[in-house]
Amino acid sequence: MKKTLVLCGFCLLAIAVLFTATDPKAVPSFMLVFPFLLFFVLLLSLIALLLQKRGWSIGRSLRIGMLCAGIPLIMLILQSIGQLTLKDVLTIAALFAVSYFYMSRASVSS
Repeated sequence: MKKTLVLCGFCLLAIAVLFTATDPKAVPSFMLVFPFLLFFVLLLSLIALLLQKRGWSIGRSLRIGMLCAGIPLIMLILQSIGQLTLKDVLTIAALFAVSYFYMSRASVSS
């Protein structure tokens, strides 16, 4: 738990530094991916921590955490490039439902 909180703190600090100390027009294009990666790690660790507190196993909480952290990240990426529409949201919701059903069935059978 302490490692997770330290990781969350590091991600928040790194995101704050990237947003305040860099100019998106002046940095190389690969540096523009780092805030999204840090945001994903932050969401994943927070969701996995909350699910573990509720009694879920580590593996299952990480799998569900990856799924739940990926959805807002995909929507954020689409919004940042100006491509987020209602069709995209409905498609992502349908993919989430199918993926969650598949993961829940796979963990029950194993």
